[in-house]
Amino acid sequence: MYRVLIVKTSSLGDIIQSFVVLNDLKRRFPTCEIDWAVEAPFAPIVAAHPMVSRVISLEIKQRKHWLRGYRLLRSQKYDVVFDLQANCKSGIITWLSRGAMKVGYGFQSVREWPNIFATHVRFNISKQQNIRLFYLELIERYFDRSLARDMEGVSLHIDRSEKSKIEQILAPLRPGPKLMVCPGSKWSNKQLKESTWIEFLQKIHTFCGANFLLMWGDEREKALCAHLAHHVPNAFVIDKLPLPTWQNLMNAVDLVMAVDSGALHLSATTHTPSFSLFGPTSPQIFKPLGSHHVAIQGACPYGRVFEKQCPVLRSCPTGACIKELKAAELFQAFQSQCAFLRPGSPL
Repeated sequence: MYRVLIVKTSSLGDIIQSFVVLNDLKRRFPTCEIDWAVEAPFAPIVAAHPMVSRVISLEIKQRKHWLRGYRLLRSQKYDVVFDLQANCKSGIITWLSRGAMKVGYGFQSVREWPNIFATHVRFNISKQQNIRLFYLELIERYFDRSLARDMEGVSLHIDRSEKSKIEQILAPLRPGPKLMVCPGSKWSNKQLKESTWIEFLQKIHTFCGANFLLMWGDEREKALCAHLAHHVPNAFVIDKLPLPTWQNLMNAVDLVMAVDSGALHLSATTHTPSFSLFGPTSPQIFKPLGSHHVAIQGACPYGRVFEKQCPVLRSCPTGACIKELKAAELFQAFQSQCAFLRPGSPL
């Protein structure tokens, strides 16, 4: 039995983006067992992944719980350990693990340079590529062979009550495509204007008679969704869901619409196409991979150029790159790229 340990401790979006390595490892070793070392707050989403055999949940910020984590970490021998986190904390975890071979990033790619002392084999990998490929290339370089990079979707594990909850959400929807809309983001400068969302969704409804499932993560986003639902036909504000349930609901709709956010990264783990809106971050780096994932990026009126993230993402007073996107131009792109949603077209 080939045994692998993944060390990727945080954060939520980064963990979801790195799930792509699981598909690759399972293609190489169909019967392998893959364990995952992760900080305790993110353990449930990792545990829900069907390709993860065991989760090593670590209370990194609470020293009194380190002994339990240490015992879990030392309880299994691994053929190979991949440190995808590449910082000092993950280096300690990798160093403590019982791996015959420990693999990580080289000096030019690692997040925090002391991490290199925890690994036996290191690779310098370009950061100027989609973040999922940055993780995936570490696996490919170690095995010295690339496999097909088809990003296969999965359904995270949920229990029967959560499956029933999804059925209840879908039951009142009218005939027509089911579109999940995730308008929120932690940062205001990643968000589209409310008025633009309203006009854009109204145009989509006229185009294909869509049902809109409005998703939110906090009270501010919930209020935004309620405002959209008030102005958009066939729009439903969905109660807050656990992430694995949310992901399964994504698998049950026809399209996910989102800004650059955790919701968008979660959609990349599913079979469902996405239509995403970018401003101060690069879709080349962060959008889901595949031709069924479409991204639109607004232009910076101040001439700023960046490779991954605008340096004034948090401080720009206008956020004009995304906030000045017009509903008409968004709908034109949507109409072109998402024609499969129109009545009479195969979904």
